[in-house]
Amino acid sequence: MGLFSSPQRVIRAVLVSQVVMGLAIVGVDLMRAPGNPAPGLFNPATEGPNVRPYRPDLRPSDPSRPDTPAMRPMPSALEFEEEDDTIRITGQIAPGDADRFVEWLERSRPQASQVMLDSSGGSVSDALAIGRTIRSASYATRIEDGAVCLSACPYILAGGTLRQVADGGIVGVHQHYFGKNTILPAFMAVADVQRAQASVMDYLVQMGVDLRLMPLALRTPPEDINILTMDQMRDLNLILDQPATG
Repeated sequence: MGLFSSPQRVIRAVLVSQVVMGLAIVGVDLMRAPGNPAPGLFNPATEGPNVRPYRPDLRPSDPSRPDTPAMRPMPSALEFEEEDDTIRITGQIAPGDADRFVEWLERSRPQASQVMLDSSGGSVSDALAIGRTIRSASYATRIEDGAVCLSACPYILAGGTLRQVADGGIVGVHQHYFGKNTILPAFMAVADVQRAQASVMDYLVQMGVDLRLMPLALRTPPEDINILTMDQMRDLNLILDQPATG
């Protein structure tokens, strides 16, 4: 199925998911006592080889490969490093990291052709901005063997003009966390979620990624992560062997 095949179907699914999400937020707020952390908004089947618990502060190991490292700490903010013709971006995506990346590029002026990612995700808006910076610089993106790209990180991956994932790389998506549990913020959160999802959809279209990625994320609660297969990533154009032009 191509990038723009049945776009109405995809958009309808996303809109329905947002309505359900809004009702769930309000319902949870009405039934729960204040002060407790918000649970996942959907309750899909979270068992199976592709869904596992999500810990943003740790890199998960690959259970199908016993030779991979066990859980390892993940830096609390992105770290940038140049190595040969490669920029390495490692860590959780903290608010302000997009500006820090631009400042690092201006200061370091790397002679690089690709960006290697190893990130458990974080700030969506920063991920989108970093992805746009990568696209404007015409960098390729890559997830190497043993690295992860989870939550918001796949949006950075999507910024590459070429996008590669090694056999031992792990890429995963899920719902994003929407915050506090009082009624007023809940109603505000619904509008915020809709605006955020629209921004993400616009971004994916600009980067040439199939919008069918969105339902895969929206069906997975924020405390879990849906690990994408190589076939899924190729089908969704998240892996891209021919240069993107957008």
